[in-house]
Amino acid sequence: MSERTVHMVMRGTTAALAALAVAQVLLAGSFLSGHYVALTWHMTVGFSMVLLALVHLVVALLPGRRNRPASLLREAIALPLVLALQGVLGVFRILELHVPFGVAMVVGLTHAAAWAWRTPLPGNTDRVEVPA
Repeated sequence: MSERTVHMVMRGTTAALAALAVAQVLLAGSFLSGHYVALTWHMTVGFSMVLLALVHLVVALLPGRRNRPASLLREAIALPLVLALQGVLGVFRILELHVPFGVAMVVGLTHAAAWAWRTPLPGNTDRVEVPA
């Protein structure tokens, strides 16, 4: 698999993880508003995020990892573990840790997605300067 294809897949996994993280926030808020079925969906989306984080980890280990920041590989390794910890905290209703970790994960996942989409695809010779 080429470095360019790996980067495109990484864009997809990070975008999907960030979108699911935002969905988690909305589902948690819906549950707190009295829609109790939202808690089941919150748990289902959480399990989906763990599986997608494992896919993301495999993608992060594919070719081109030396050209990416080392922090992205560390995040990819830690993410499935942190998501699993989040699940345990949520199931046991340890909300004083579950909520702040969730906020940190939303921030981290949107940061990773922003990096993946801001970084030009490898091998792209049509570089366009975007003003900051």
